[in-house]
Amino acid sequence: MSWLDIFKPKKKWPSFIEHYIQSCKSIKKTSPLDELRFVCFDSESTSLEPSTARLLSLAAVSITKEGIDVNSALDCFVHWAGDAKPENVEIHGVTNQQSKEGMEPEEVIKLFLQYIEGAVLIAHNISFDKAMFEAIFKKYFGPLKLKNPLLDTARMAIRLELAPMERNNYNSDDYTLDALFDRYGILPVERHSALGDAYSTELLFMKLKDKLKVRGVIKLNLF
Repeated sequence: MSWLDIFKPKKKWPSFIEHYIQSCKSIKKTSPLDELRFVCFDSESTSLEPSTARLLSLAAVSITKEGIDVNSALDCFVHWAGDAKPENVEIHGVTNQQSKEGMEPEEVIKLFLQYIEGAVLIAHNISFDKAMFEAIFKKYFGPLKLKNPLLDTARMAIRLELAPMERNNYNSDDYTLDALFDRYGILPVERHSALGDAYSTELLFMKLKDKLKVRGVIKLNLF
């Protein structure tokens, strides 16, 4: 940073982004897990390269101490711009019709940020989702980073099942969503749809969280 950067005006975000940022500042890392709101989310995209992946669909489900709030779940398809064609439809399952009826990316991102205000975010292999969303943020709004605390169900399972010395040397096939669903007795709902995977991953999170609480992991900062 040069000394001239000090005098540059601070970037002014749209009001919904400012509200999102402020909401995340209120999350206390010392809070008991039962007092927090969690949001499990999943997305379908065109590739596994975060910087170039196009978001196709997005879903998020909220959970509090009262339980999973299915009625308020976020479930969006994204409209592809111009003449873009769906890639690998047999994998992500998003059809041309769903795309045509989808919302613009900016609107989906706005709804997502409003939905995750003040929440701890959960996803499976969440580093990919984080990188992809931040690339999308940058494209449409500027260099915004996800401000929420992040929990990865893959890392939670690894921590629960493996000794510390084993956690950096494990078989990744044992920690896919399908492997964990099978191991923890979860019947997945609409596998490979964003909403189905978000809901099923939330069920997995609840089982992992309960097992970790038995081991004394009862606050966010202990994860």
